[in-house]
Amino acid sequence: MNKLKNALGKQKIEVIGAVMLLAICVLPFLTFASSRKGIYVDASAKGSENGSASSPYHTISKALDNADDRIDIHVAKGEYRENITIEKGIQVFGSAAGDVVIRPASKNKPVVTMKHNTEINKVTIEKGDDGVLVREDAKASIIEVVIKNNTGDGVKIEKGDVKDKFRVSISDSTIIDNGGSGIFSQKRRLSIINNDVVNNGKDGIDLYGGTSAWMEKNSIRNNDKSGLKLTLDGSEIWTKNNTIKGNSGQGVEVNAWGGVGRIDLNKSKITDNKKFAVARNARVSFGASIWNGLTVQKNTDFKDNKSGNISGINLLR
Repeated sequence: MNKLKNALGKQKIEVIGAVMLLAICVLPFLTFASSRKGIYVDASAKGSENGSASSPYHTISKALDNADDRIDIHVAKGEYRENITIEKGIQVFGSAAGDVVIRPASKNKPVVTMKHNTEINKVTIEKGDDGVLVREDAKASIIEVVIKNNTGDGVKIEKGDVKDKFRVSISDSTIIDNGGSGIFSQKRRLSIINNDVVNNGKDGIDLYGGTSAWMEKNSIRNNDKSGLKLTLDGSEIWTKNNTIKGNSGQGVEVNAWGGVGRIDLNKSKITDNKKFAVARNARVSFGASIWNGLTVQKNTDFKDNKSGNISGINLLR
């Protein structure tokens, strides 16, 4: 009998423990999920508009004008001719990148401007000046977005703090046929994962000195200048499993102006570029130890780069 009581008591304790664990894990999620409100946009809708699912706003701009912090804006299939600014805390979701197309009302401005703690997801952004402008010190996420045929950069990121709370994340996106660089960033903290950066008029990805970045599983191809243009000074840039192919300049261009930094090229394929796979540029001659910050791992695959694999030190005039 005592053994039975002990067994039942143990089972009761285990059940209570499981319930408490479930509450700890699930309740915060439910609280967080319920704290965001949604409003709706449909360019094809008629009649009154109040942002509800039955009476959506007709433009994204009007939804943004009526959105507060922690609002999700859900955009229905259609073409939206407007330049939009996503204010702090707002997230914009399309149904699919090919279904929701944002083109600018003014071609001399960025199509989309992002402020702090914002997200844009599953839309196409095209035919503006810069496709997306991320403002100074803004944490922003760009997910499953097509950014194409803009006259400037696909994504332009202003200078900001390199702390994680100001990180700019670009993932699962296609950045193609823009007149400037696919991604251009001043000093920032970046996460660039699983993107196609293709056929842009300047460099595929151009990062200023002092940047802290993780780049993984990107395909950076056929850009008119270098695939990656990086600056060593003050940077911490880690790359893994990227394909850098067919660019008209260098596969990876590394510029050093005399400051220490770290750039690591790991498990990447750097092939068929019109110049070097990896080119090293310096403004003036300085100690060779500076270049110890550039590490090209042995598992990097070089093939058919026209000028060779790794250049000597090129002094820029």
